[in-house]
Amino acid sequence: MNVTRNVKPRDLADSPACRRLAVFFWSCAALVTFGPVLLLAVLSVAWAHPLIPAGSVKVTGIQVALTAAVLTPLYFAPGIDRLARSARLALLGPAAVVIVLAVLLCAGPHV
Repeated sequence: MNVTRNVKPRDLADSPACRRLAVFFWSCAALVTFGPVLLLAVLSVAWAHPLIPAGSVKVTGIQVALTAAVLTPLYFAPGIDRLARSARLALLGPAAVVIVLAVLLCAGPHV
């Protein structure tokens, strides 16, 4: 009896190059997203003076929300869902960097 099953792809096909690319792109996106807020917090502690990062926190929230809203449906899309996990993350990493940079450049000075 030949039974066909819907089985998720195993992560044995992950290559080290995909893992490294995923780590590189997602760390770049995290640095652009959380870098200004962390830098302001470090400077606030160093100067012992409370600095208010209201604009930076709003931009960071917009970046995280927009990245999650765009990339979550893409992550579970049928064509991308067939790939191994690290290949999916390596594929969506540049999109995350582009979204984060676009929000930083467009909404950064205005918020």
